[in-house]
Amino acid sequence: MFDFVDTNVSIRNDLPEAFRAEWSYLATPGATLTSPERIAVGETARRSVHGGPSPSTVLDSTIDALASTLMADPGSVEEPLVRSAADSVGDPTAVEVIGIVSRLSAVDGFHQALGMPLEPLPDPIDGKPSGDITPDLKRRRTHVPVPPGSIPFSLDLTPSEGSALKAIHGPLYMTYEDMAHDDFARDPGLNRAQMELISSRTSHRNACFY
Repeated sequence: MFDFVDTNVSIRNDLPEAFRAEWSYLATPGATLTSPERIAVGETARRSVHGGPSPSTVLDSTIDALASTLMADPGSVEEPLVRSAADSVGDPTAVEVIGIVSRLSAVDGFHQALGMPLEPLPDPIDGKPSGDITPDLKRRRTHVPVPPGSIPFSLDLTPSEGSALKAIHGPLYMTYEDMAHDDFARDPGLNRAQMELISSRTSHRNACFY
C-alpha cells in the first residue's frame, strides 16, 4: 500500500506514511458515520470524477450530492449545497463528509500528478460512530458551525476530522507550526514562497471562497 515503486520520482518517507495513516482512519467509524458509510463517501466522490460502480452502501442523497460536488467541482460548492446536507443529516455529518472528501482529493490528486493508479479504498472496520462532536459552535458567516476567531477552522465541529487533516497537512504542505515561519523551506524541496505560489494558484483554480 502506497509503496510508489512504479514511479521515477523521489518520494519522501513521510508522505506514504501519512497516506497509510489516512487510510487507517478512513476505515474506522467516524464521529457520526459508520465505517461502511465513510467508505461509501469515498466511493461516491471518486465515482463523480472517474466513474465506476455505485457505492457499496447507500447514502442520503444530500450526502451523495455534497461528496460528488466537493470532489468533481469544488468551485461550485456554495451554502445551499452544504445547508441541504446539514438540514437533512445534521451539521456534524456534513462536516465529516467534507473532511473525508477533502483529504481523499489530496491523496488522489497526488497519485494523478505522478500518473499512478489510485490506491484502492480500505476495507471497513466494524464499530459504532464515536459521537465526538464539539458543542456550542455557531455559524459565523460560514457554511457550518465554527469556533470564534479571525480564521475559524471548518472541521472543528468534529475533532477527529480536524486531527486527521492536521496529520496529513504537514507532509503535503506544512505543519501548522511551520506556517508561522516565513522562511520555512524543505531540504530538498520548495521554500515557503514557492509553496504559497502553488497553493494560491490551486485555490484560485478551485474558486476557493476563503
